[in-house]
Amino acid sequence: MVYSKEKLDSIPVHFILCTERTGSSLLSLMLNLHPQILSPSEEPFALYFWKKYRNKKLWSERDVLKYVDQFFLLAEKNTDLYFSKREVFLESLLSHRSILNYQRLVKLTYLHFIDTKDKSDIAVIVDKQIKYFFYLKQLKVIFPDARYIVLSRDVRDNIVSKQNRSLNWNQHPIFLAGLWRDSYANVALLHTNEHCKIQYEQFVRDTVNTLTTVCNFIGLEFKEVMMETAGIYANFLDEKKNDVDPAFIKRLQSFHSGLSSKMSESKIGQYKNVLDNTVLEKVECICGFWLNNMGYEISSKKKTLGGSAIYHVTLARCYRKYLLKFYLFIPFRMKLFFKQIRRTAKNV
Repeated sequence: MVYSKEKLDSIPVHFILCTERTGSSLLSLMLNLHPQILSPSEEPFALYFWKKYRNKKLWSERDVLKYVDQFFLLAEKNTDLYFSKREVFLESLLSHRSILNYQRLVKLTYLHFIDTKDKSDIAVIVDKQIKYFFYLKQLKVIFPDARYIVLSRDVRDNIVSKQNRSLNWNQHPIFLAGLWRDSYANVALLHTNEHCKIQYEQFVRDTVNTLTTVCNFIGLEFKEVMMETAGIYANFLDEKKNDVDPAFIKRLQSFHSGLSSKMSESKIGQYKNVLDNTVLEKVECICGFWLNNMGYEISSKKKTLGGSAIYHVTLARCYRKYLLKFYLFIPFRMKLFFKQIRRTAKNV
């Protein structure tokens, strides 16, 4: 599909800010059922390419080819599943070469995600990436008009859900509480009129109203088709089965099993049967301010943490907040170098 520069310039880019196990994959799935919304797979390419290409206005064929090669090299997710074929992407960028600037390049790249979706009526792009919480200052520079949908889940349930899925390097509840706190503390960087808060619990209990709120926030109307999720993800995987390793498809089916079942309130408050009072007190001490800020109640009055809890909170901050900031500022060429080494090692 060929886009005019006016069409590309008219498509805003907004963001979902969240952490893992908050219902974000289901929200993205539902957004993609709206004919005017594209919610791409999680790729922070717009951040990584910003310094290199932000001022580039004239693009040769060689420049385009180089960008395509770099994009696929730096991609963090499975592009075979969520992105157009390399030759299709290259042809598209070449056909738009005369109008490329950084914003249009980014939007064209976004428009090649979820290639099974009809893009003819796309009016809004809503990107989701858990890392974006820690890159808000950079996002505000790259996308000054962006709006942010902050999707949260009660940290106590979030801890249990992450433990059940063995997510993150460390499964200690205090470590996971630290990750949650460090993520949602970044809401302080957002102005009131540029973000809206959505709770997982609200999303599950009143899905239509939640989707209506999200759609209105980004300037669109809710569509009933957004609720018709039955079989959508399974059909998508079936369409892609020839492009992806069958073992990977099975892992996705297991990991995203919630996308194939009806929404249920059964996991709301599950922490009450799993976490003991000592752990809950420490979790609420760590996250209490931001739990209240996100609309959750706490009962603990505990104000101090022991040495072990401080250790796990510090470890969480190093693992995500500081590590992500460090990676962002690694020179672009060095990122490519490390990625090339990893790819070569995989193919050996």
